Amino acid sequence: MIGEDYTAYLDDLDRIARGASAAEEQFRREAARRAEELKNERAFAYRRLNLLRAIGRAVATAKDEAEAQGSGRSVFFREVGWNGATQAQRDVAEQFTPVILAIWNAAGPDREVDEESSVPETLAAFERWFEESRSTAFLNLMEREVVELPLVEV
Repeated sequence: MIGEDYTAYLDDLDRIARGASAAEEQFRREAARRAEELKNERAFAYRRLNLLRAIGRAVATAKDEAEAQGSGRSVFFREVGWNGATQAQRDVAEQFTPVILAIWNAAGPDREVDEESSVPETLAAFERWFEESRSTAFLNLMEREVVELPLVEV
């Protein structure tokens, strides 16, 4: 027969081992969740940067607001993968217009920048509007599926 102290010790070791397994699994889940959060933050940051950079290049030389709006809207549609064919797309583009104009004002060397309509504030307001009205983050529109092609050696 096995002594009671030894049996109790084995029970303690079993409890400790199960607890360690549970803690490890919890840590792995939390680490995976946090890694996904960071991945999304990085993706959104680059999408935002690329969108604003592309619009900035397009509107920097526009001679007036109308030209800036036209150029900026074209880039906006291209970057989000739309063509402006639906009313919903045109409505979103219309809400994005203040961002385009803020970029145009900021990109021009001799234009006055209104602090109330600065690029960060107008973009943040647009993103809030989009999330509230569409129940998803605006930058999700710019998600591109990456097709992995097999490596072919010639």
